[in-house]
Amino acid sequence: MQTSMARKLNLLVVDDDASMVRLLTQVIERQLGERITVFGHTDSDQARRWLEENCCDLLISDLEMPGGGGLEILRFAKRRNAWTQVIFVTAHSTWDKITEAIEYGASDYLLKPIDHEELVAVLTQQYVRCARWQNAVLGTLQSAESGW
Repeated sequence: MQTSMARKLNLLVVDDDASMVRLLTQVIERQLGERITVFGHTDSDQARRWLEENCCDLLISDLEMPGGGGLEILRFAKRRNAWTQVIFVTAHSTWDKITEAIEYGASDYLLKPIDHEELVAVLTQQYVRCARWQNAVLGTLQSAESGW
């Protein structure tokens, strides 16, 4: 199965800890920069503004943040693009919050401190999933255009 895509994916990192945003951005750019473009914000309002103006394929967000938690960001992102894949990172959370995140459409979650290899593995899986979906949609459109 072909997993190449026509464009790089847009990934938004949201965490109230600026050092976490920098760390995640550096790891992702170093390991997956040829496939993923990374944007980062430390403020929920800035993240929502970015989501309003851009296509977000992948979202990595802290689950617990002041002034607008990760669940709010997830719901906002999914309203803008139902296909956005959301991965939560958290140092501590309750089972109820994690369950709620999955119910609202989170794809995965990672515990802090982030294991870099695990992060890259999860993002690689998400990239392959997005590529498969994009290829399926393109194939469906091409079949429709050719009269199948």
